[in-house]
Amino acid sequence: MSQIYENIKNDKQIWKFCFYGFLKNLKFFEPYLLNITNSNLFKIGILFSIKEIVTYIFEIPSGIFANNYGKKKELMLCFSFYIISFLFFFTGKNFFILALGMIFFGLGEAFRSGTHKAMIYSYLEQRGWFKHKTFVYGRTKSFSLLGSAVSAFLSIIFVLNFPSSRWIFLICIIPYILDFIDMVISK
Repeated sequence: MSQIYENIKNDKQIWKFCFYGFLKNLKFFEPYLLNITNSNLFKIGILFSIKEIVTYIFEIPSGIFANNYGKKKELMLCFSFYIISFLFFFTGKNFFILALGMIFFGLGEAFRSGTHKAMIYSYLEQRGWFKHKTFVYGRTKSFSLLGSAVSAFLSIIFVLNFPSSRWIFLICIIPYILDFIDMVISK
């Protein structure tokens, strides 16, 4: 039984899933959103409401997209939406631009949610490892949590050393580009 766990731990595709989980949680901007946007709490609440509404509306269309075009293409589109949102946040000087950024961020969330887990489950079924899904999902989730911890630490360093805190949005693009590449080279 322990041999199967070693095989899973050493599987290249499982490592790619772990890498994805780590990178997707490198959201350096989250602790500083109030400061970066120069908005009051009410406006930030409106921005997050926009994101949640867009995410909710596009959950079903994103599933249809995944069924018609594949989960990989859906995740690649998701990362593109995230990158566009970060560009809006970086350049956003007014509420309208920030709202556009949140729309694209919400689209990214809708196209991401559940897709990666479905890819993991499909891969486990192909390998005959589906009964070990809890182990694999726990492993990938641990990398996601590690990404959150690293993000919290690095965001402090970035904000203290950049000429403007808005630059953190450009840094956020890097992990999403790496995740995009990870999807391109994944099975």
